[in-house]
Amino acid sequence: MSMIAAVIGTPISHSLSPAIHNAAFAAAHRDGEYTAVECGLNDVEATMSGLQADGLVGLSVTMPLKEAVIDFLDFVTPDADFLNAVNCISFGASGSIGHNTDGDGCCDALIEQGGARLRGATVVLLGAGGTARSIALALVRRGAHVVVVNRTQSNAMDLVNSFAGFGDEVSISLGDQSSIASASILINATSVGMNTADLPIDPVHLHSQLIVLDAVYSPLETSLLMAARETGATVVDGLWMLIHQARHQQKLWFGEFSDASAMRLAAERELSARRK
Repeated sequence: MSMIAAVIGTPISHSLSPAIHNAAFAAAHRDGEYTAVECGLNDVEATMSGLQADGLVGLSVTMPLKEAVIDFLDFVTPDADFLNAVNCISFGASGSIGHNTDGDGCCDALIEQGGARLRGATVVLLGAGGTARSIALALVRRGAHVVVVNRTQSNAMDLVNSFAGFGDEVSISLGDQSSIASASILINATSVGMNTADLPIDPVHLHSQLIVLDAVYSPLETSLLMAARETGATVVDGLWMLIHQARHQQKLWFGEFSDASAMRLAAERELSARRK
């Protein structure tokens, strides 16, 4: 079976993308496969041009290449340009185009699995790195008010200030953990809780009216999600965010969204196999 799409990055063996995307290919009866290609910072140009020449429809891009690939693209979408990060590339007649689907993946997971209404919602966003920035952009585009909470205040300020040029149509501000009390959505966009029992906040701030999404998906049930569930909050794990951002990539490549349930099942099976 010929390769029609791939993920590039390093190290790449841990990536769930092949399991997720190949499940989508199978559900859509698509002829071709999606593979993982090891690619370091020094190999970006050669790898990208080689894969494009092989006739691939597109690429997923993971660490540490999300910024490095930009120099070798023909076009970059305005959102990816603002974020200075590309996690998806589509190849077409007009050349290579860089996109960023992380934020939309988070928003779709909140809506589809959490039942969230984003327009007018107050969202507390934990973190100020690349993931938080992409989520913040997608949230403000959908009419949410974003409150950024981060341990390093200067980084949070930088994130908020980066939206200054957007004008009054976006709503984003600084806050602290007490902001969670008046929020309807809480998102952890830090790495706190990844393969540990650590919590990114004091759980005393959690309440039953929250929808809580943790971008961490290893473990699937993080300490934050467990604590949130105990308060009666609605919880959404990070695997749903990963699946929905992959669905946006499929839409960019093939013009249609893929089967989320098939992708989820494949990802869970892959994670289970790795734990054995």
